[in-house]
Amino acid sequence: MIPRDFFIEDRLEKYRLTAGCNLGESGLRNYTVRELFNKLEIQFETIKCISLADSPNRGREDLRVEIANLYENISPEQVLITTGTSEALYILFNLLIEKNDIVSLLTPAFQALYEIPLMLGAKIQAVEVLDYLPFDKLFSDNVKLAILNHPHNPTGIGLGQEEIDTLKKSLPKFGGYTLFDEHYRFLDYKNDLSFSGAGLTDKCFATGSITKCFGVTGLRIGWLIGDAARLEKARSFKDYLTHTVNPISEFLALEILRKRKKLILPIKNNISENIQTLSDNVSLLSGIESFRAPDGGLVSFVKLKEGIISENYADLLLEQCDIFVLPGSNFEREGFIRIGFGETPERFKAGIERWKNLKIAKEVLL
Repeated sequence: MIPRDFFIEDRLEKYRLTAGCNLGESGLRNYTVRELFNKLEIQFETIKCISLADSPNRGREDLRVEIANLYENISPEQVLITTGTSEALYILFNLLIEKNDIVSLLTPAFQALYEIPLMLGAKIQAVEVLDYLPFDKLFSDNVKLAILNHPHNPTGIGLGQEEIDTLKKSLPKFGGYTLFDEHYRFLDYKNDLSFSGAGLTDKCFATGSITKCFGVTGLRIGWLIGDAARLEKARSFKDYLTHTVNPISEFLALEILRKRKKLILPIKNNISENIQTLSDNVSLLSGIESFRAPDGGLVSFVKLKEGIISENYADLLLEQCDIFVLPGSNFEREGFIRIGFGETPERFKAGIERWKNLKIAKEVLL
């Protein structure tokens, strides 16, 4: 069995580089090399000294040390550097899932979180996201792997402190494995870092990355956190895939993490400005029923008015306003569009101004 087409990626490939206002991305507008070097305050000469030999299969040690320091009670031996989180997810699913296993996750969801388990023969137990994350419903007795994605993509809903305390108390009673998919951990609006479930039990795993939060998607650096024995199996599996990551990407990832607090502050400010811009104008946007500001991360699932076809609406928005969004149908959920807040405030405001003039055509209606 092979997975189905990746719905959001097909649309991203068509429009991500050409739209005047890109709200379809789940990451920040990406920096140029010059911009990144200026922000990191490093000289371009530095890169000339990097060896282009293979990096260590686990990832360079100083990078794994830096990543381990982002978590409580995690050692560098519990960190595996991967080519983005997609590779980390693919490896972990292959190590944990067998045919007819039950995998529970919050829906709507990033397609890879259920498509790869389905490819491996698993059965999906979907838990519908409401106006909160009903994580307790993930941990049924018959579940082999529970996946908790937070801050949640595509809704932007996060976990509150009371929910986190409840999770910490209840998780040791769960007999299966738990994966905390934490791509937006650096974009907590109230704290330095979002809560991580890494290491809560010896059956807990976590994925993370710098790429979306810091505007460096093309560096393709992610990681998998777990117990050392399982990580050794994951490292061996990785030999059949990318084997190692790019040494230049590793170098830049290390520099980003060392200076992350300085880098992330203006990023958070820009995101907050974009969220406020949408909040102030959402009642003036044709076809939009309601909008909930995200608790963290970069995305929100915006509800369309009754009877509007999400893909047709997204097409019309691109055609009339040069604004790229993802239709809810790409997440197998009609009646919504996913909006990202990673654009520059200037582009975001200009796009919203154009959106106000959108004329709803009959083609977008059921």
